[in-house]
Amino acid sequence: MRPIEHAGHHYRVHGPLNTARPPQGHPVLVQAGSSENGREFAARHAEAIFTAQQTLADARAFYADVKRRAADLGRDPDQVKILPGIVPVIGATEREARALEAELDRLISPEYARLQLAETLRVDPERLPLDARLPSDLPAEDEIEGAKSRYTLIVELARSENLTVRELIGRLGGGRGHRTFAGTPEQIADTIEHWFTAGAADGFNVMPAVLPSGLERFVDDVVPLLQARGLFRTEYTGGTLRDHYGLPRPASRYAVAAG
Repeated sequence: MRPIEHAGHHYRVHGPLNTARPPQGHPVLVQAGSSENGREFAARHAEAIFTAQQTLADARAFYADVKRRAADLGRDPDQVKILPGIVPVIGATEREARALEAELDRLISPEYARLQLAETLRVDPERLPLDARLPSDLPAEDEIEGAKSRYTLIVELARSENLTVRELIGRLGGGRGHRTFAGTPEQIADTIEHWFTAGAADGFNVMPAVLPSGLERFVDDVVPLLQARGLFRTEYTGGTLRDHYGLPRPASRYAVAAG
């Protein structure tokens, strides 16, 4: 408890506020975005980073870069959690998972998705015929206002795999640029373990393509495998998101100032 002693243009108040400090100190600060500015901002302020990478190599490079930046700013890199988004499509067999993935792809409305893609790429929809490649003269990332890293991810994915607009829409339909992969529960668990142990992630933001069944399937079939491998908790060790992430409760900035 402390006096507020606020004196502003419209009112003044002595305080103190008659509520306790929140259990977390303050909510976990989560940042999204992987552009140069986004990385620097995240390294300086974020406690968790929601990011999108399509390959293990890109994810490892992003992970190492943000951790290094945080350390250079005097922060503990372990207190900056990197959480890529993943879209698991799960089947009892790999064939079943691929069939489900194909069924989901068929539900995409190509014309609507083309309009959405055009908006993301800042081009006229007429420049994106479904069975053609992306135009060669798209804007550079520094010309894009907002969502710079998502823009670059989409363009690089299309260029590196020589995708048509229709094929690109299919790749983006479920995960909106996040990594989508289909397989058995064991294959999903293997992928998660590989990314984690290879230094590409501290955890994952699971984004099922279909709710609630996709989340239920992940919880029922994948989580037990991760628990058996010692990669996922079997009991909660606290009551807040900060506890679950293994992040310390920040000291009150006012107490620090008073000291």
